Amino acid sequence: MLNTKDLVITLLKERKYDEIAEMVAGDRTRIRYLRRLLYEPGTLLCWRAIEAMGVVAGRLAEEDPQAVRLILRNLLWAINEESGGIGWASVEAMGEIVSRRPDLYGDYASIILFHVDEEMLRRGVMWAAGQIARARPDLVRRYIPMLAPYVDDPDPVVRGYTLRFLGIMGEKLDREQYGHLLQDTSIVPVYEDGEIRRVTIAELALACTNCR
Repeated sequence: MLNTKDLVITLLKERKYDEIAEMVAGDRTRIRYLRRLLYEPGTLLCWRAIEAMGVVAGRLAEEDPQAVRLILRNLLWAINEESGGIGWASVEAMGEIVSRRPDLYGDYASIILFHVDEEMLRRGVMWAAGQIARARPDLVRRYIPMLAPYVDDPDPVVRGYTLRFLGIMGEKLDREQYGHLLQDTSIVPVYEDGEIRRVTIAELALACTNCR
């Protein structure tokens, strides 16, 4: 019989997030098994743990909305300097939770986005912005002027996630000013449908509504 940690990992590999949500609903301390995986950024298991955090939060919100606020506060604490370290994928997890229940936790959108100034968190912030934009674009629209300049960030992943966000928002990019992005062959990992796809900045620019 598998122990809880191995069972969670097995369920993540099979994307059986509802079963994980039921486990956590029965014993909320079990969410720690998901949180631990957030410290393995970039791995497929980490991305699935992020996705599962959203499903778990959605399940808990039905019976105890405050319990999810506690999860969000703990994730925020993990990225705060006072915690003594960086919670590597905590920002992405927060974005996933907000995107699942923006009606309850939309106030966290601005909190997440204002961390964009921190270089180590910027990838996560831009990813979270895209996730929230898919669910409730009105929560992030006013921050477009603050986030859009990151299409020229030195980090190609930040550039890519910024383009992804702008594309979701249907933003127009001036071809004359940003045409160089259509020639950018830097590779960006994009998590979709349970898998990590590797796409170029140029592809993301093409997908951006008015970058053609």
